[in-house]
Amino acid sequence: MIRRTLPNGLKVLVQESRVCSVVAVQVWVGVGSADERPEEAGLAHVHEHMLFKGTARRKVGAIAKEIEAAGGDINAWTSFDQTVYHVTMPSRELDVALDILADVVQHSSFDEEELARELEVVLEEVRRGRDQPSRVASEMLFGTAFETHPYARPVIGHEETIRAFDRPMILDFYRRWYQPQNMCLVVVGDVDPEEVFDHAARLFEAKLNDGPPPTRTRPQDPPQTEIRGRFAAQDINETHLALAWPSTRLSDDDTAALDVLTVLLGAGESSRLFRRVRWAAQLVNDCYAVSYTPQDRGLIVVAGQVHGDRVLDAYRALLTETLRLRYEEVDPSELEKARTIILAETVYQQETVQGVARKLGYFELVANGAEFEKTYFDRVRRVTAAEVQEVARRYLAPDAFTVSALTPLAQRDSVDLDRVKAVAKTVVDGLESEYARPPATAGALGVTDVRLHNGARLLVLQDPSVPLVSVRSASVGGLIAETEGTNGVSQLLSELIVRGTSKYPYEQIVQEVDAMAGGLSGISGRNSIGLRGDFLKESWPRGFELFASCLLEATIPAPELEKERQVQLEDIAARQDSLSTIAFDRLLQTLYAAHPYRMPAVGTETSVRSLTRDHLVEEYRRQLRPDRLTVCVVGDVDVGATIDMVQRRIGRASVHADATTVERPGRPEAFDGFRTAFTARDKAQAHLVLGFRGYALHDDRRFALDLLSSVLGGQSGRLFLELRDRRSLAYSVGAYGLEGLDAGYFAVYIGTAPDKVEQAESGIRAELEKAVSAPITDEELSRAKRYLIGAHEISLQRASARCGTMALNAAYDLGYDAHAHYGDRITAVSVADVQAVAQDIIRFDACVRSVVGPSSPQTADRTRRP
Repeated sequence: MIRRTLPNGLKVLVQESRVCSVVAVQVWVGVGSADERPEEAGLAHVHEHMLFKGTARRKVGAIAKEIEAAGGDINAWTSFDQTVYHVTMPSRELDVALDILADVVQHSSFDEEELARELEVVLEEVRRGRDQPSRVASEMLFGTAFETHPYARPVIGHEETIRAFDRPMILDFYRRWYQPQNMCLVVVGDVDPEEVFDHAARLFEAKLNDGPPPTRTRPQDPPQTEIRGRFAAQDINETHLALAWPSTRLSDDDTAALDVLTVLLGAGESSRLFRRVRWAAQLVNDCYAVSYTPQDRGLIVVAGQVHGDRVLDAYRALLTETLRLRYEEVDPSELEKARTIILAETVYQQETVQGVARKLGYFELVANGAEFEKTYFDRVRRVTAAEVQEVARRYLAPDAFTVSALTPLAQRDSVDLDRVKAVAKTVVDGLESEYARPPATAGALGVTDVRLHNGARLLVLQDPSVPLVSVRSASVGGLIAETEGTNGVSQLLSELIVRGTSKYPYEQIVQEVDAMAGGLSGISGRNSIGLRGDFLKESWPRGFELFASCLLEATIPAPELEKERQVQLEDIAARQDSLSTIAFDRLLQTLYAAHPYRMPAVGTETSVRSLTRDHLVEEYRRQLRPDRLTVCVVGDVDVGATIDMVQRRIGRASVHADATTVERPGRPEAFDGFRTAFTARDKAQAHLVLGFRGYALHDDRRFALDLLSSVLGGQSGRLFLELRDRRSLAYSVGAYGLEGLDAGYFAVYIGTAPDKVEQAESGIRAELEKAVSAPITDEELSRAKRYLIGAHEISLQRASARCGTMALNAAYDLGYDAHAHYGDRITAVSVADVQAVAQDIIRFDACVRSVVGPSSPQTADRTRRP
């Protein structure tokens, strides 16, 4: 950028940009509505209109016609601090752009008849503004936040002052402010700077409005010391709610940190306000935060649009999230995202010549030098989390801010200053309590084991080997908590708890988690339900906040329920395409006649269609009671800080008044007899499962059953070697044991040709009978032990695996460190133990034969006996 000041005082800024053959020409005049006398309110804006209404050389309409004929466009805007006239057009027409703008700002005719007509146009603009709730709300806010400073007045002025304008007033204002030394010409594009300077010197007159230099004498407001409010009602559909704190000038040292603060608080869908107040809490239809930093001290504005009668709730949420910044340092990824957004803005502005020109003019006039741009962005790059918290404490006063609310007529009495002050006190009291630091205790295996204030349990294991953090919650529930009528509710709930909370909408959760390169999802199984999160170390505080909000504050939005219901119904339908799934479903339906284990975790079409939001809310409150939670954190964390954070967020959560508890359904009823469950499917393969009752998690015999499954299944197992390798009866064959809080099952599966079912079943029975009648070999036992112990150790490499395992161990009362003893428990199993388990489990007089395939005597024989 090249700057020159012409002899008449006009500053000229030129920046070459050869990317496209385009040029932006802008004239910035150092006068705005804040420079008007009270009786002149709106005069700067009227000038913006009148300068296009003809000059000595150009009639009305000729200016726009000439610009458009040259392939460009022309416009202007007025703000508190400046008035700007701008043209963008092909660079070959540079002389036209300069000539027209020079003519407009120096030789406007201010024709009296045109003025009268244009004042009517401006009055129509004023009237239109009265019908625009956002403009009315903005004027209410500024008119209350500023008391004596002219920023309290609307830029457009007032109807009574506009009606009083006449040509002498227009000319007096023009001559007073439109002087070369109070103007700046900005040219950016495919131009020769020297040519621009030559044109400017020729076109802009030496003695335009020659007189004393304009001076600004604006009254300044004293420091705000109380909560102010302004409330009004109109015939509108949603409330326009805003909060404002006194801020800085653009050139002040704190501006960069406050900009970072407001960006992370309320800029975009991944901001705190958007995630927590709009998407999670669903209290606003839109929300934002901005630090408005003009030439004088501006405002930090936090605003939202509220539908319905939840105005005070929205106000409480906006205020809480804003004041929260006084109490906590933002996490590094959140800070970096905010800095990146601000820095990226200047990059995107460089895509267009008009964007670059506007940036240069803004910094030149508002910060007294375009060079301040570099200073400002250097400051943004250096902003730290501590600085954000420090400026929050200095500027976001909990007892000195402004609230404005423009409500629908039906909500005219929903908010007033007394209630605003009362809510502010409760917000501050709540934050003070939330951020009080609790004590911590240490436990075994390097795990810190804490009983939180509300009864929830927290396990923390520090592992700095990788800069990752995993967090899990686990509660007894899932399928074991369901009935025939609610079957599938836990699976549906696990999907919906991350679909929006009272603080964060779903879109915000998704965007933030993705931006953090993290993961956040619900989990539901046969015996438990919970939530899991995985985050990079620098994202951990923010990631945990999202995790905790989903865990405690899920709103289960009805639209999301319907979407996920359809997905689950499609999953249920798709299960019918998996013949092996059908085989196991029929096995469990037969093996467990009345116990919840008989049902598919995904539910049935009938049960899932019948589920209502009330069902989901009831199960959410019941299965995810805060006092019954086990929360486990494993990773590169500060243990003390993590305990504080979890205690503050989860340890103080209360149980809903309507919440019941999950009661175990009782032991499965005894099972005996040999039963066949046949499902006809005209497919190329038949799928056979032979199943038996197994053991519960608290039964130590399950370790021997694991070894039996390994000896029989796997690629080196007896079934694989005999039925696949030697007899070529199948591609897939295996043995599986699955435990639960109640008795699980043991099963052998094979997929084979329909005409080989009898042969396959005979082979399976033969191998099972061998395991019952004769002990396995020492070599088989040793190999199975090595395999299981090795697979167990491999499976626990990730922090997420150890985290989930410890959470479930604790929730099931196995001892959170049960996984650490798995190898010892397996090692202690003998050959005799395995045979004893085989004899106990593999009983063909208590067996289910489940077959899926084409109907034939082999597959459908329901009377087949051992």
